[in-house]
Parts: sequence; structure tokens; C-alpha cells
Amino acid sequence: MSQSVDIAARTQRFRDAVRAFTPPPPMRYAKLMPLKDGIIELREKGASLRLIRELLATVDVSVSIDTIARFLAEVSGDPASTRRSRRTRHHRAAPATATGASAPAQALAPSPDIEPPVGRPRIRGPRIADPHNL
Repeated sequence: MSQSVDIAARTQRFRDAVRAFTPPPPMRYAKLMPLKDGIIELREKGASLRLIRELLATVDVSVSIDTIARFLAEVSGDPASTRRSRRTRHHRAAPATATGASAPAQALAPSPDIEPPVGRPRIRGPRIADPHNL
């Protein structure tokens, strides 16, 4: 009988420990998590990442601007605050012609009247003018 009471007491203590458990804070942003509300408030007020970094340095928290940007993106869950790619591709729409096809599409389509150039194939590299054809 004493053994079943002992097991019940252990089970109850374990359940209490499970309910009281709080996961440890993530180590990735351990310095920034206590200051999360202030950082988000500064950003909402329009503060730059550089200014936020300088203000954090006044309280002995030294992090990079990129770290602050990643932290804000993860904490706020705002996709607009994620870092944008430095490579942007600017595509300009080709003007439509009378037939409705775009000019680049017509240029790429082989014409039955034009024969492909004969001779050596074009070598990849810079285009250098041929002095004999000038």
C-alpha cells in the first residue's frame, strides 16, 4: 500500500514540474530578447537600424545591424522587414507591336528569308570589332 502512495506522490510531483516548466530562452538572440519591446517600438517610430545599434551600445549590448534586422524579422513576423536581396532584376516590358507579339519575341523567331551566318561559331567573350569590316 505504501508503494502505491509513493508512486502516486511521485507522479503528482512530476505533473507539477511539467506544468511549471518554462522553456529556456533561445540562445540565438539572448542579448536582444530582454530588450525586444524597446527595439520594436524604436523601429515602429521610424528609427534606423544604425540608430538602434548605437542605442543598444549605450547599454553594453553590441550587435551588428544585420543581427538586429534578422531579430526584427523573426520576432515581429513581418515579411516586409526581412532583408531584401541586393540583386534586383529590372525587367522592362517590351512595347506591343501591331501584331500583338513583343519585339524580343519577333527578334528571336527565325525568319525563313534569313540564312544563319556561315563560318566560325561565335566565341563567348567580349565583342571586339573586326577591323576589316569597319
